[in-house]
Amino acid sequence: MPTGPATVAGGAGAMVLGTLLVAGAFVYDMGAIKVSVQGKKPGGENIRLIVPAAAVPLALPFVPDKDLQEAAEQVRPWLPAIEAATEELARCPDGPLVQVTSAHEKVSIVKRGDSLVIDVDDTNETVHVTVPLKLVSVVANQIARVPPPKAEHAAESTPSEAAAL
Repeated sequence: MPTGPATVAGGAGAMVLGTLLVAGAFVYDMGAIKVSVQGKKPGGENIRLIVPAAAVPLALPFVPDKDLQEAAEQVRPWLPAIEAATEELARCPDGPLVQVTSAHEKVSIVKRGDSLVIDVDDTNETVHVTVPLKLVSVVANQIARVPPPKAEHAAESTPSEAAAL
C-alpha cells in the first residue's frame, strides 16, 4: 500500500468531503424555517427569512443558562403533550388543523408535508411561518434535558450543606 504526503492529503480530503456530505444531509433532512412578514400600511416593511432548521438546535447551547432554564421551566409541563402532538401530526394526513376568522384577522394552521404552516392575515400585516415538525421534536428533547437552576443562596441551605461548601 502506498504511503506519503499524497495519500495523507487524499485521506484527509475524503474525511472532509464525508463530513460535509453528512452535515449537508442533516441540514437537508431537518428542513427550513421560513418566515415572511408583509406590512400593509404605506412604507410597511417586508421581511423574508429562510433559516436552516438545523441551526436552531445548534444555537440553543449559546442561549444564556438563565434564559434557557426559565424557558424550560415554563415549557416543561407541556413537553409530554408537545412530543405526543408532533408524533401524531407526523402520521396524520395533510390538511387544516385550525382556522379562525374574525372581523379583524384570519388565522390558519395547516399541516403540509412534514411541516406546520401558520398564516395570519390582519389589518396591519400578513405573516406566513413554516416550521418543520422534526424541529419541534428536536428542540423539545433539548429543552427536556435543561437542568433546573441551582440554588443561588447558601443561606437557604441546611447547616450541614453550608459546611460542605
